[in-house]
Amino acid sequence: MNETARTVSQVLLELRARGAERVRLRDLVEALDDRAFGAAMLLFALPNAVGIGTIPGVSTLFGVPQILLAIQMILGFDRPRIPDWLLDRSLARKDFETIVDRGVPYLQRVERVLKPRLAGLTDGWAERLLGLVFAVLAAIVSLPIPFGNQPPAVAMALIAIGHVGRDGAFVVAGCIVSIFAVALAGAVVAGGAAVVWLAITHFFGG
Repeated sequence: MNETARTVSQVLLELRARGAERVRLRDLVEALDDRAFGAAMLLFALPNAVGIGTIPGVSTLFGVPQILLAIQMILGFDRPRIPDWLLDRSLARKDFETIVDRGVPYLQRVERVLKPRLAGLTDGWAERLLGLVFAVLAAIVSLPIPFGNQPPAVAMALIAIGHVGRDGAFVVAGCIVSIFAVALAGAVVAGGAAVVWLAITHFFGG
């Protein structure tokens, strides 16, 4: 990671210290100083990754930008572009503080061990493929799947951390968690469909 750049944990702590009543997505994006997609994706994955996606509106507020960023990565955009109507959406200060208090300790521990390795997994065509992985995971996060939000968010956070620090080891770890997250979501959906089908056949004599 660039030694002169603020870490994502530092960005979050600085925003927390401002004391604003509400924190807009615009505040988060501008604080990144037009850095790579990984930093933005990490910020948007963090609430669900630390288990705060159950707060009303949080999952949607951060999920939509994740899908947009994933599409832009697939298309090869050079930097994140988010429309103004979405940037002006905001989060209550209390909810933002909860995200920071839970997420920053994990980020700080991870940031201490980040180092450039397997860098080919974080740029070029690999970045476009990661965008595809992000798109699948973000779609899962946006669905109302019981217990289905956190595993894909953790996977996105790991991949994003690896992207920020050009650390392919974290990208690999995130992809492994992605396989588990997709399998879990598929199992929950299949199980739910089976229960519905059994209920239908029971009540209607199918």
